[in-house]
Amino acid sequence: MRTASFLALALVLALVLDSRDAPAQPPKAPVFKPTEIYDRLRTTIDEGKFDVAGIYLDEFLKSNPPDADFLEIERRYGTTTFQALRTIPKYSDDPATEKKIRANIEELNKRAQAAAGKLLYTKERVNKYIANLGKTPEEKEFAQLELKRTGDYAIPFLIETIRTNPDPDLYVGIIETIPVLEAPTMAGWVAALDGLPADRQYGVLSEMAKRRDVLNLLQNAQTDFTPNLWRILSGPRSASPTLYDLAEQLINKVVPGAKADTKRPEAELTALARKFYDRKARFQGVRNNSDGSSPRVPVWVTVDRGGLISITRLDVPVSQAEEYYGLRYARWVLDAKPDYEPAQALILALASERAVERARGGNLAVAEPAAYKLLADAPSALLTELLARGLTEKRTALVLATVQALGDRADREAATPPAGAGNKPSLLVRALGYPDHAVQFAAATALLRSPVPVPAGAKPAVVEALRRAAALDPGKAGDAKGTVLLADPNKFRADASAGLLRGLGFDVEQLTNGRDLLRRVARGSDFDLIFIDHHTPNPELIDLVSQLASDTRTAARPVFVIASSDKPKTPTFDQLLLRTSALVAATEGAAVSMPPPFVPDPQDSQIKQDKKREDTEKARAQVVYNVVAARSARVHRIVDALPLTVDENQKLVLDLRIQLMTHSILATEVPLWAGARPDTVAEFASVTTAEIARLRKQLSLQPASAPYGTGAATRELIKLIERFEPDVAKTKTSQDRYDSIRASVPPEDLGVAVETFRDAAAETRLARTLKNYPEVKIVPELYSKLGLESEFKTLFADPMMVPRDAAAKKADARTAIEFIRLMAIGDLPGYELKTTEGELRDAVVLNPDPDIASTAIDALERFKSAAAQQALLQLATKKIGATPVSLRRKAADAVVRHIRANGKAVTPELVSEVVEQSTPEATPDAELRAKFLTLKGMLAFKADDFTSQLKGYNPPIVLPEPKKEAEKKEPEKKEPEQKDPPPPE
Repeated sequence: MRTASFLALALVLALVLDSRDAPAQPPKAPVFKPTEIYDRLRTTIDEGKFDVAGIYLDEFLKSNPPDADFLEIERRYGTTTFQALRTIPKYSDDPATEKKIRANIEELNKRAQAAAGKLLYTKERVNKYIANLGKTPEEKEFAQLELKRTGDYAIPFLIETIRTNPDPDLYVGIIETIPVLEAPTMAGWVAALDGLPADRQYGVLSEMAKRRDVLNLLQNAQTDFTPNLWRILSGPRSASPTLYDLAEQLINKVVPGAKADTKRPEAELTALARKFYDRKARFQGVRNNSDGSSPRVPVWVTVDRGGLISITRLDVPVSQAEEYYGLRYARWVLDAKPDYEPAQALILALASERAVERARGGNLAVAEPAAYKLLADAPSALLTELLARGLTEKRTALVLATVQALGDRADREAATPPAGAGNKPSLLVRALGYPDHAVQFAAATALLRSPVPVPAGAKPAVVEALRRAAALDPGKAGDAKGTVLLADPNKFRADASAGLLRGLGFDVEQLTNGRDLLRRVARGSDFDLIFIDHHTPNPELIDLVSQLASDTRTAARPVFVIASSDKPKTPTFDQLLLRTSALVAATEGAAVSMPPPFVPDPQDSQIKQDKKREDTEKARAQVVYNVVAARSARVHRIVDALPLTVDENQKLVLDLRIQLMTHSILATEVPLWAGARPDTVAEFASVTTAEIARLRKQLSLQPASAPYGTGAATRELIKLIERFEPDVAKTKTSQDRYDSIRASVPPEDLGVAVETFRDAAAETRLARTLKNYPEVKIVPELYSKLGLESEFKTLFADPMMVPRDAAAKKADARTAIEFIRLMAIGDLPGYELKTTEGELRDAVVLNPDPDIASTAIDALERFKSAAAQQALLQLATKKIGATPVSLRRKAADAVVRHIRANGKAVTPELVSEVVEQSTPEATPDAELRAKFLTLKGMLAFKADDFTSQLKGYNPPIVLPEPKKEAEKKEPEKKEPEQKDPPPPE
């Protein structure tokens, strides 16, 4: 596509040519009305010149069109003309340009909605014109035009009126308006058919069939009314003969080659629902987002609020719309034929797949209990049928859902090889080799839960799946989007790529060669993406990609090959300067002393309050100034130490650039060190935003100057950055701040000249080399967050490519270690566990989860190695307060038993730790201290010391308790004897 500068020039030339009839003197810039600019925008879109359309769009917004122009444009092109701009998949290949165009489209729709809302979107106005539909022909025709202008907003009012108003003239006027309205509004009428009585359905369907664009309506899911026709035909004709006959006529008329009397309605409805399950349905009004989120579509739904039925329009992700329509049509089949198995299977498959996608591969019983209940209640035969279909069709989400459900019920059939099929494995054994980490683990646990013995040939694969699930790095941030493996032999380039990936929320593990990458893939299943620079050696790229593609342990995870330049280009000096400014900010203390915000005192006069408020604002603004000045000075000192020669103009530009970078970085940090107080954040946002705008303007006014910092200065700055970055990485807080800053302040947003490092020849060569691996994505050298977001947007359009949730990985690790424990203690005999020892040691020493560590202790105790004994003792001697004392006791007890069974195998350093912690001062807990004393006697026994202890042992003298004086008892008071009363006289 053309560059933005060329497009801007083309726009200017077009405007000048269109004004060539204007007087030559004095020269005047051509002035175009906003509506004329929009006309040109529409023309360029029709011609497929989407990049040029983006420029016209920007000019249209800058022209500040009044509300009347928005309404005039909608009158010309329809009420959805602005929304339709969202549906174009891509305007520009440049990520920054694409982002700006998308933002302009949203701003355009916001203004259009506001303009229409002032005049058109009022209940009183709509109801007035609806009432006029039942009056004179002139009033009716004018009302139809006005309701057409109102678009979707009028649809709920029209439907509610024909549902509740019995007036025949008004009813006729409303349904005769249906052919007049715009096509997108038909989605509301189709959704409303579900809640209308038979006679109203007849009227609506008849009028929709009269539209000239009726065949186009059937192409989009929201406006396709053929499912409603098949639903009518699935019921008895006696329910409504007239409506039934109409449905037959319309099917024969609008469905090519269809004869309603030769079709089975339940089969046709199921086929329509299947289109949504297979993601083959077409939607109108698809809204593409620049932020990488899932495209959204408008969907009309019927809502029943206690007998009061209404319809409403929602914007939902495409996957949710597919689920809604697919389940809707399949349920209609079951309304007529409850035992129709294809519809039952389709509902179960669709619901479970989408639930797995929402759960990001986690446990459905926890994340999606409603969908899990469907699976739990389903017959085993249906689940095994769906599992077989999923394995054959490579439907990962369906396979995972059914394996989880079958494993939870300890299903026998899925674990049993098919009868009469020779050596064909069972469905669960087949799932054990499926290229997905979550499926492999679910299949392994399902086989272990099943009453059917696990085949001997499958046992190593079961242990391997458990080992890889248990190999979870507990040091990773729990809120990370996923884990990226990055292989690149060039450290500077790798660090830059890793910084961008971390800024997008990923954990990054850096490797320098292909062999290390293959080892890491084999070690654990907790990675989500693989990036390989094509210079990565040992083995060659084609061999490396081939091994990854054929290895089930890679689990079909996304692989990106980076086409970096064969002759590495040097970043521009300003790019390096921004990186340096980010390093300076990352090494600053996180806490900044802020004056307290202004609090009015009721006893002060208004003048005094205003003075205090002004002083407070100045004091708080001074903090911003001081921080910027200090950081800018640090950057200047670094620059001054470089062999850099600049003239006066270049010096001024350099100073302005450093200030702009410092302010822009500070703007991203304000919510952190301002205490996240809304008033404080807003206050400093306004200060920094105003200063950034001033600096941008001042930079734009500077005369053009030659580039500075080329040659020796750039090379020296690269060396300084390579020296500073490892220092920042030593502290996780500093590294996180550095990554966040680099992701939040892209150089292109500051007007910094960016060297893209794109090598077209390398990309072409790699495309030829990897032509047999279409799933491998070739990307240019990573230099921009926007470029990566664009790649991830395309990748994550497939929900099963989205990284698994960290909580799901942790839950799998806990379950895996529990099964390994059962194998180790003999409850699940017959498994070779040598390969799992390393993961168990890590779980004991590194994992902060007490439950996981406790389970791992039981398993690790059964391993006879010295490393196992040492790992247990390391946990026992941990002085970290977060490690529960009960866990340390258990580990110490396990060490005692391990030593008795296998002998002493601890290091002198660990023995010293035991001796140190056997004192009351080091270990206040008496029970844990007792175990350390036992270990001390076993590991550090010295006869002389023992003899000295015997000699010096003095038992505690227990003093007799003082005798208590006998309590003096008070004499009991005797009550006077009661004399019998005298006998009556």
